[in-house]
Amino acid sequence: MKRITTFLLALAMCCSGAAAALAVDVKVSGVWDFAGGWEQTGFKDVTGKENDNISARERLRTQINFVASEQLQGVVAFEIGTLNWGSSDSSQFYGGAPGGALDSDGINVETRRAYLDWTVPRTDVTVRMGIQNMVAPFAAGMGNPVISDDVAGIVVSSPINDMLGVTAFWLRPYDANFDDGDEHYADETDLFGLVLPITGNGWSLTPWGMAGSVGGGSGYYQMAYPDSHLADIADQTSSDQAFAWWAGGALKIDLFDPLTFGMDAVYGRVNRTELTFDNVNTTLPDDTYTAEVGTKGWFVDAALNYKLDWATPGLFGWWGSGDKADALDDGNLGRLPSLTTWDGDGFYPTSFGFSGGAGPTEDGQVALTGAGTWGVGAQIADISFIDNLSHTLRVAYYQGTNNTENAREHGDALNYDGEMYLTTGDHVWEVDFNHKYQMYENLTAYLELGYLHLSMDKDAWGDNIYDSSDDAWKAQVLFKYSF
Repeated sequence: MKRITTFLLALAMCCSGAAAALAVDVKVSGVWDFAGGWEQTGFKDVTGKENDNISARERLRTQINFVASEQLQGVVAFEIGTLNWGSSDSSQFYGGAPGGALDSDGINVETRRAYLDWTVPRTDVTVRMGIQNMVAPFAAGMGNPVISDDVAGIVVSSPINDMLGVTAFWLRPYDANFDDGDEHYADETDLFGLVLPITGNGWSLTPWGMAGSVGGGSGYYQMAYPDSHLADIADQTSSDQAFAWWAGGALKIDLFDPLTFGMDAVYGRVNRTELTFDNVNTTLPDDTYTAEVGTKGWFVDAALNYKLDWATPGLFGWWGSGDKADALDDGNLGRLPSLTTWDGDGFYPTSFGFSGGAGPTEDGQVALTGAGTWGVGAQIADISFIDNLSHTLRVAYYQGTNNTENAREHGDALNYDGEMYLTTGDHVWEVDFNHKYQMYENLTAYLELGYLHLSMDKDAWGDNIYDSSDDAWKAQVLFKYSF
């Protein structure tokens, strides 16, 4: 009996030692948003419906870090929402109940991020592999229209010296048919990139590039061109592949601080590939047709800010190339290609027409990426005369860069429930007046007030799908709990 007891004690001690050796520190962080208020877009979607005037919603993002050491950790992040209170619309959760309606039972927990961070032994090389947040470089403070989203891939980074670093990555944002069976489709999108951050005295410059193949059946085209600005893409079994590439740079100058300047520029291209479309012309005998589609374009933005003790006044602007006349007929689009989805941040110079809201408030009413538009604006940010209370006042004007002949020729087929297609004859005025109050260390309250005036070229659009006779307004409150 004593031998058995001794053996069990020794086994327990070994197990205990092994458990201690494998122990990790668990760190939990997150941002929980609760928003609601009043808004009137005045713009109708493709179904002819108008949005509700009163909304209430929540979005809970929670991240768990399993830290083994300074050189190794695993990260998983979940998101519940965005849940519209009272909603039973299951479309946003792919058939699962959203959980916003009575009894709140829902299938609504999303995997937002899941990756492993580790350092190559005896080096400064860091590796991140898995589903992670990927943001292309930007310096003007308004985001990057190419990619700012969660995506699966591997990112390897290393410093070279005090001035220069290097980051290389491989991303797989799309693989529509993971198991092709006996068929072999061009169903993957694989992108490889390089970022070279250079830091000097009072300035920084970050050139970057990304290139790879985009499969015609990968799902990229369904995301990039929903309702395609041509017609519904009908088939994901294309065997064609297109070469895609982007090249850009981000420049920041703070040598004359408190005067700072930021500028970004990027060119991107997706070569033409053959796609299959649903035929929207019911007079033709075939239900589908094939066409080659490609796109290439520029995007430039800049911001100049001067920081005072009580506020930061600034000027900002951007320009994105647009489609030429007949671009939609011959499949040669002129807008910058993008990977950012409506869940990503994209380009956000404003908080109502673009996606610059502080949380799940009403924003992104006009555009997400800014491709096919140009705009200018002025703002006074972080106005503060009382501790923990600040305000931002912003005025912006933006206009389309797409040729009006496309609207005259295709009309409603260009506009869908999402990013508006603005021509050179269409413009928007926006005014934002936003407020931030730091109630507690972990709790912040926001009040967002916004106004949009949309004017569309009636000669080009005719009976267009957007009702620009009513202006858009919003007055919404957001409570953000950060931990």
